[in-house]
Amino acid sequence: MNEEIKIKKLDNKNIKAIVNWCKDKDVDFLMQWAGAGYIYPLTEEQISKRLYDGAQIFEAQLNGEIVGTVEIIHREEQDNSALIGRFVIDQSITSKGIGTKIMLEFLKYCKEILGISEVSLCVFDFNIGAYKCYQKCGFTETGSAIRPNGWKAITMRKTL
Repeated sequence: MNEEIKIKKLDNKNIKAIVNWCKDKDVDFLMQWAGAGYIYPLTEEQISKRLYDGAQIFEAQLNGEIVGTVEIIHREEQDNSALIGRFVIDQSITSKGIGTKIMLEFLKYCKEILGISEVSLCVFDFNIGAYKCYQKCGFTETGSAIRPNGWKAITMRKTL
């Protein structure tokens, strides 16, 4: 299959897809990919409000259909670095390497379009699939911390 992945700012018309990816999931699923960014259950209104408030949420399209999102959570203009996260993909296409392709395309977008030279992220230690995806994309561990809910978050970084 010829997979063409494109990254662009999240279109309001695609918010419903994100909510649908989470509708049959539990609070831990939402916490795993969104942290404290959203409140369970996820609603279209929450995402719309974050966009309205200036959140930098990007969508990944596979052959013209939204299949994932990722967010620039914080950006440091002086050193062109960014903390990224809230990376979620349509669960019907996981474990096929598409997440890695999306992340690589997003990193390319960060470098070439946004002028970011270094990115960091956090991943929970039990999220093995995401951890392996980030390793394949060239991220390396820089530390870890135990979150208030008891989960171990691993910090990873990559120079673009």
